[in-house]
Amino acid sequence: MTIPQDLVVPVPDGELFSTTAGRGPDLVLLNAGSVDLRMWEDDLPALTPHRRVTRYDDRSVGRRSARATVPWSFTADLLAVLDAHGIERATLAGSSDGGRKALDFAVAHPERVERLVLVGTALHLPDPTPAERADLDALLAALVPRTEAVERGDREAAALADLDVWAPRATPARRLRLARLYADSPDFLLGTPAEPLEPARPGIAHLAAVTAPTLVAVGEHDLPYTHRCAARIAAGVPGAELVTVAGADHFLNLSRPDRFAELVLRAP
Repeated sequence: MTIPQDLVVPVPDGELFSTTAGRGPDLVLLNAGSVDLRMWEDDLPALTPHRRVTRYDDRSVGRRSARATVPWSFTADLLAVLDAHGIERATLAGSSDGGRKALDFAVAHPERVERLVLVGTALHLPDPTPAERADLDALLAALVPRTEAVERGDREAAALADLDVWAPRATPARRLRLARLYADSPDFLLGTPAEPLEPARPGIAHLAAVTAPTLVAVGEHDLPYTHRCAARIAAGVPGAELVTVAGADHFLNLSRPDRFAELVLRAP
C-alpha cells in the first residue's frame, strides 16, 4: 500500500480532513454517519493496489475536520474534495448514510460519477408502503434504548445500544473499536444536524435520473428496513443490481471485508 497523502480541503466556513492512497482509477469511500474515515482501514490493503482511494470526514465528524457552524451542503463538500484531489470521475462507495450522500451527488453531478456502490443505505422513503412503514416503525422502536441513553447523558451506553441494532455480527474487538469511533463523532448520537441547504436529499426522489452503473448491497443480517430501502433504490435506478451479502450486517465492509472488496472492484 502506498503511503497515505493527507490534504485539508477548504470549504465555506470550514475545512475537511481527507487522505488518499493507492494507484489506479479513483475510488471515494463515504463513511457511515456514526463513524469517521478510520472505518475503512482494514479495507485498504485489498483496494489500494487497484484503486486510488480517497477518504474524508464530513464537518463535525472525526478528530480533524472542522465543526459545522453554518448551513452547508454535503454534495458541495464532496465536490470540493474531488476538485482538491484532482478527481474528474470516480466510483463512489458509501456505507449507510454515506450511500445516501453518494446517491444525492450522482443526481446533482452525474458527469463526475463513474459508478455507485451503495452499501446498507437506509434513508427516508417518500410515500412508504405499509410494509416499509411497518419496518421503519420497528427500526425506531429498536433505537429507543439509544435515545434513552442519550437523554440521560450516557453517550457510551448510547453507542453500545446503537451497535446492538446495527452491528450484531461484530466481534467483541470490532465492537469496541466501533464504539471508540462513535466517541470521536458525538454529533451523531446527539442529533446530527440535517443538511440545511436545498435541495438537501434529492437522490431518493430522482432515482430514474441516475446514469452511473449502480450496485446496491445489503447485509443478510441488516435490518428489514434497510432491505426495503435497498429494494426501493435498486428498483428505481435504471439497470441497478441488488446483492444480499451472506453473513454481513449493516457494517458490511467490516463483517464481510472480502465480499466488500470484490463488489467495489468489480468492473462496471
